[in-house]
Amino acid sequence: MSKRTNKNASTVGGAHVDQAGGPKATGQSKVLNCSSQNITAVCEELAENGIALRDASGSTQLDTLRRVLEFRGARGLNTYEGTAAGYLRLATRVKELKDRWDIHALREDVIGPDGLLHKGVARYVLLGRRQDLQAAQGSLNLGAA
Repeated sequence: MSKRTNKNASTVGGAHVDQAGGPKATGQSKVLNCSSQNITAVCEELAENGIALRDASGSTQLDTLRRVLEFRGARGLNTYEGTAAGYLRLATRVKELKDRWDIHALREDVIGPDGLLHKGVARYVLLGRRQDLQAAQGSLNLGAA
């Protein structure tokens, strides 16, 4: 009897597993440990700088989120950090902000507070006002009548 082999299969087994039992990140991407300590540090930073969320209304979330993204600069805010800071449906809030602001969504692998690896978690970074809106406003003749 001949042994059948699959030429596409690895000879060392399937998925790589980390200590938590979840899949290990592969490739060159860095994995962010988004532990409860990390999330607490982000929330404390926002509170210390007077940009923590005051209430859960949609308009307050939009205004405060823009200021948070502005303050954090290239560090941005990921989904776990935003949720811990009180933003409900962070992706929806970012989409609403994109009407006036240029926001880039980076994807990163994160070990969440649950200890599991989550691939492709969004990190939102504010780049500034949308250039197309600035150009349109500049071309309007808003002088005195």
